[in-house]
Amino acid sequence: MKIENSAIRLYFRFLIITVSLGIFISPALAQSIFSGLILSEKKDGLNIVDVQKGSPGFDAGLRISDIILEIDGKKIESLNDYIRISRELRGKRVEATLTVLRKGVLYEAVIRIYSIPVYQHWNQKVTKPKELPRGLINSPYEYWVGKGNRALKKSERTAPFKSKAETYNEAINYLYYGLHYQPESIDTALQIAKSYHELGSLYLNKGNIKDGVKNYKNSIKLYTNCLKKTQKEDYLKLILENLQEIEEGLSKIDVDKEKLFSETKKDSNNSPLKDTKHHMTIMAD
Repeated sequence: MKIENSAIRLYFRFLIITVSLGIFISPALAQSIFSGLILSEKKDGLNIVDVQKGSPGFDAGLRISDIILEIDGKKIESLNDYIRISRELRGKRVEATLTVLRKGVLYEAVIRIYSIPVYQHWNQKVTKPKELPRGLINSPYEYWVGKGNRALKKSERTAPFKSKAETYNEAINYLYYGLHYQPESIDTALQIAKSYHELGSLYLNKGNIKDGVKNYKNSIKLYTNCLKKTQKEDYLKLILENLQEIEEGLSKIDVDKEKLFSETKKDSNNSPLKDTKHHMTIMAD
């Protein structure tokens, strides 16, 4: 089929560009893996003083008096170790494996902050929705999709580049929250794909190749997954048109030229942290 060929061709082009640029593709994130934990130092690791009900750690089975010994295989001997690893994971990971000691017995807890329904239906690891305002628990899908649509309209009116990009990302998060409650909604998935598409074009037009390609990648992935879930002619036509637009945008990227630019290094968190406190609270974002 013509559309499937377009999707395959785009994936190959995308892979060539991302490998050439050394791009890391991160998922949509809005919540810390360790939100809601109150920790104190202990001789063998970190003691859980409190864990908020409904937080990622609570959902993973962490409880008061558990002792965290390792995070993803890295030993945790102080709050400084915990802070360093937390910063390494933030914005890159949506899950972490903890080795925990409970009443003399070792066990593993996996903290996940991504939406299981979205992952199962669309193979995208994105954060779970925030808590709904009171009185809206019976219409969560409508609430979040409505917020997403309003944010998209706002992005049309927003002039500065930074504000426009932030509004697009806000809209994408809201739409994903809606998709969590109705993961079978192709309309919502297509909205998110289109938003990634437009955000990618926005970055490319600004000369930001890496962020442009990252967003195109997410758009292509969603469009391709939509192809597997529908045979409706209107949907197929829309998907083909958008894949062609993305292909046109990718074809203009001069990979060899971009490779000449060194990748911006992240601010290192190597500055020593003074161990002046024995308690810290990681509250929900």
